[in-house]
Amino acid sequence: MLEHPPGKNFIRALANGLTCLTTFSPEKPALTLSEVAKKNGMNLVTARRYLLTLKELGYVHFDEQGKTYRLTPRVLRLGSWIIESMDLRTRMLPYLTHLTREWHVTSGCAILEGQEVVYLERIRSNDVVNLDLTAGSRLPVHCTSMGKVIMAFLPPHKRADLLERIKLMPYTLNTITDKTVLKKQLDQVRLMGYASSDQELTLGLRCLAVPLFDKSGLIEAALQVSYRTEREDASSLPQGILPELLKISRETKAGVAA
Repeated sequence: MLEHPPGKNFIRALANGLTCLTTFSPEKPALTLSEVAKKNGMNLVTARRYLLTLKELGYVHFDEQGKTYRLTPRVLRLGSWIIESMDLRTRMLPYLTHLTREWHVTSGCAILEGQEVVYLERIRSNDVVNLDLTAGSRLPVHCTSMGKVIMAFLPPHKRADLLERIKLMPYTLNTITDKTVLKKQLDQVRLMGYASSDQELTLGLRCLAVPLFDKSGLIEAALQVSYRTEREDASSLPQGILPELLKISRETKAGVAA
C-alpha cells in the first residue's frame, strides 16, 4: 500500500492494482491470494478483486490446481518499448557494440530500480558464461559490479538508505554478506572510479563496471563488461580494457557521449 498521502488527482485504485503487479518477482513468480494481500497490506476480499480484474485484463493467470496467481506475457507490453526507446540506451549502444567486438566480452548498461539493477541493453559475446539475460532483466544490487558502482556514486543519504534496506543474500561463496564490508568496498569504488565483481553472482564470471552520469553530474546508470575466469587473458584483461571504460565514464560526465 502507499506510504505517502497522494494528491487530490491521485487514483488510489489504479495505484493499488499496479502495485499488485509489482508484487511478483523472479524469486516468487507464483503467489497465493493471501500472499498478495499480505505483501500489499490488503484484506483478502480487496486483494481478490484486484487480482480478478488483472486476470480479466489478461495480465494475471490463475492456476486452479496450485491456487496461485502468475503474471502473463502481456505485462511485457507495459515496459519493453520504454526500455527500447530510452535515450540512454541509444547513446550507449555504440559503446557496447564496440566493447563486445573489440574485447570479446559481454557488455551491458543498467539502471538502479529499488534494490535491483535493470538492464537497458546487453550485447552478449560467445565467450561468456551462459546467462539468459536481456533488456529488462533484473539482478541484485549488492553482488554485481553495476549495482556496486551505482551505489558508490549515489548521494550519501540515498546510499545509506539503500544499504539499510537491502538483504545481502549469498549467491556464491564470494558474495559479500556483511554490510560493513560492503560499505568499505563502496568507498573504495568511489575513489577508484570503477567496481569489480569476481564470481559474486555466478561462478566462473568476472565483471567490471563504471558509472554513467547525467547532464547534471549525478549517477544515471552503469556500464559493465563481463568475461569468463577461464579465459587465457583473464588476469590481464582488466588492465587493458579499464582505461577505455573509464574514458567512456568521463565522457558521459562531461556530457559529450554520443
